[in-house]
Amino acid sequence: MKKRIVPAFDDELEYISLKVNDEKTYVNFFQEEIQAGFPSPAEDFVEKKLSLDERYLSHPDSTFLVRVKGNSMFPTLLEGDVLVVRTDLDTVHDKIAIVSLNNAAFTVKRLDLKNQTLVPDNPKFPKIRISEQDSLRSLGLVVAVFRDL
Repeated sequence: MKKRIVPAFDDELEYISLKVNDEKTYVNFFQEEIQAGFPSPAEDFVEKKLSLDERYLSHPDSTFLVRVKGNSMFPTLLEGDVLVVRTDLDTVHDKIAIVSLNNAAFTVKRLDLKNQTLVPDNPKFPKIRISEQDSLRSLGLVVAVFRDL
């Protein structure tokens, strides 16, 4: 695998090195949805195997991980969450992305492409308006979040 150049992230993100080998680890996966209300008998579940590598790291050359260090995206993203980011996906309205405005350090924000705005999910933080003179660079879309409970 080629050496990855790590971009500058703002204080709310921390880069995590991603190491991939050809071995896959499979874990049990119950296809039925789990009830958050009344329980369902265990025999209703059908078990199969799922590789977390295949599910979350299907494109390792265009995937990186970052850890959330701030709270501008609370309650969606929490301090300590690990974000799985894909660099090969186009920016999409109302999705969360890793972006840089005017060559500043990269940050994580929701994209409001209709209103040309970077939106923190935490209402205590201001929205960032993108003008025609601004330069917006997207490093990738957040496709998954890992969180310790």
